[in-house]
Amino acid sequence: MKPILFFLLIACVSIYASCSKRFDCSQNIHSFEAFYKAYPDKDSLQIGDTIWLELNAPTQLKDVATGQLVDFSGAVNFGPSIRYLEFTGGSIQMPSGIPAANSFENILIRGTTIQSDKPDQVRSFDCIEENNMYRFKVGIVPKKKGIFAIAPGDAAGVYRKVSPCDKAGFKLTFIDTDQHLYWYQNDRPGYQISDSEKSHGYCFKVY
Repeated sequence: MKPILFFLLIACVSIYASCSKRFDCSQNIHSFEAFYKAYPDKDSLQIGDTIWLELNAPTQLKDVATGQLVDFSGAVNFGPSIRYLEFTGGSIQMPSGIPAANSFENILIRGTTIQSDKPDQVRSFDCIEENNMYRFKVGIVPKKKGIFAIAPGDAAGVYRKVSPCDKAGFKLTFIDTDQHLYWYQNDRPGYQISDSEKSHGYCFKVY
């Protein structure tokens, strides 16, 4: 199986999220922020244990570019795509790893599952909307031993049912979470972890 570069996975997520295609209709482009939490706060766990990944965001959000509050309720396609990677040993010049989505079971509590075009690497979801909030919660259960990273990405091209011409990009990053990035650092001795990797990666060991 071909190696996958962790930092390229993160970069691709960020680049994709920053792009918005303009259509023939009049269009507003918004930029929002929302946050993930991962828990319990353990850097090591056993096969069969559960990591919970949760996102709660209001439907009324502040546009990062303008500072204005925007009602963005009724979004059709808002949710994360999560990339799974198993570390296999790298260096400053050459990170390495293998796709690991099939090494985990996902227990979806809030949200809906979306078909992924790279099922060995990625699991995709949409949030649900309730009580003026977008909510997502999934349990990630490892099925094998190893050192892993999950990289839930940003959301791009999000639109509303009532206004499909208005698009939004959501920057989705971790908050109040120990992401155990030293597992990645240990996999690449001497490498300086980028800001994008710091905000999107969550690492752990399964034993």
